[in-house]
Order: sequence, then structure tokens, then C-alpha cells
Amino acid sequence: MFLMVLGILMILGGVFVLQAGRAGERTDDRSGAGVLRGPVVVPTARPPVMSGGAPMPAPARSGKAGEFAQARLGQTITYNHPKRGGLTGKILGTIRYTELWQRRKAPDEPWVPTGNVFTAHWLGDTLLYEWKSNLFLLDSYDMLTDAEIKTQFLPHAQIFARSDETADVSFAYPPASWRLTDIGKFRVDNAEGQGLRLQNGAVGRFIHARGNTGNEGQALVVEDYLEGGGGQDTAWIGWSITWEDIQTIR
Repeated sequence: MFLMVLGILMILGGVFVLQAGRAGERTDDRSGAGVLRGPVVVPTARPPVMSGGAPMPAPARSGKAGEFAQARLGQTITYNHPKRGGLTGKILGTIRYTELWQRRKAPDEPWVPTGNVFTAHWLGDTLLYEWKSNLFLLDSYDMLTDAEIKTQFLPHAQIFARSDETADVSFAYPPASWRLTDIGKFRVDNAEGQGLRLQNGAVGRFIHARGNTGNEGQALVVEDYLEGGGGQDTAWIGWSITWEDIQTIR
């Protein structure tokens, strides 16, 4: 009887030692040595949905484009007007715009700089304005109210935005018919000189359009500054020109 009891105790002791050893193997050792782990599963990141596609880098500044970007107050620009021929104007004001974008379409997604900076020069009666590969000669303007922007421009811009800027969207704004080419957001990084109706740090939305049949070559640029954004909402009307139309900058 005594030997039977002793045998049972030895069996139970062996089982206890075996279980304790296995538990020790599962114990988390912060050094990582001897720790048994299952395979590590790394979640696959979902690519962000781009808002209007990735921003395109601005073309390299060289030649007249480089001179234009570096021009300063007091210099003169001689240019070719599509209707009035050769003209010369003195730079009275200069604006540096930074392009903004969202990596995905979401109300809480921040607008951040793309790295592209564009320049506009005010010559007293004309704004020479570069944006991406475009150069505009804007020689008339209308100051707008928020109500005018909401009724005359915003519905068309929303249709264009929902199509990821691919839809053919036309609309009328005196004195002509226009076709949307670009929409987006900008920040005024620097504004200096006189005759400017905006402040450094102003943030706004833009609408760019080209003339439809009957007014080919014309351009429309709408600047819609955010409430309290430090700028006057404006519809600029003029012409699309090329760098060849800039004759001299002195």
C-alpha cells in the first residue's frame, strides 16, 4: 500500500514539473531571448485617395520664366498684348502664391503646400500672373461678394471637383462664355508694394477658365478668399499668353 501511494505521488509530481516547464516557456521575457511567438502580422496600409491627383511640379525656371520669378519692385516689363500690341509697365506690386493640396478628399484632411510657388506682378492696370504652365495677362477685374461667388461660380466648381477635374464644364460670366480648366487652393506667402488688395498669409480658393468658342484666347481667374482670410474676392479677366510675349524685364 505504501509503495502504491508513493508511485501516485511521483506521477503527480512529474506532471506538475512538466506543466511548470511549459508555462515557463510561454513567459514573456523582455529581453526577447527564449520567447515563443507566433508569426507577426503587419497590416497592409491602404493608399490615400488623392484629391484631384498628385500635384504636378512647376516647370524649371529658366529664361524669361526665371527672370519673371526673380523680378523686383521698380523694374519694368515690356510685353505683347494680344489686342494692344507692345506695352511697358513698371512693377508696383508683387505676390508670391504657394499652391496647396489635400492627399485625400476628407473634411479633416489638412491642406499642405505642394512646394510650388508662383509669382504675379501688378503693373498698375495689368496683372501678369503665372500658375503652373500658364501665364495670364489680366487687364480688367470685378470685385465680388460671397453671394456672387456662391451663385455664379461655386456650382460649376463643385461639378468639376466631383469629376476629379475631368468634366467639360462651361458657364457664362459677362462678357463671355467660359470653360473650367483648374480649381484649387492657395496661400499668399508674400505680398509687397502698392495696389494689392490682399495680405501676407491670406488663404483662398481659385477657379481658372479659358474662353469658349467666340472668345478663344481669353482667360478668367477667380480668387475666393476664405472668410477673414485677408483678401478681396475678385474675378480677373484677360488673356492667356506665352513666355514669348514677355519681351524684356529690366
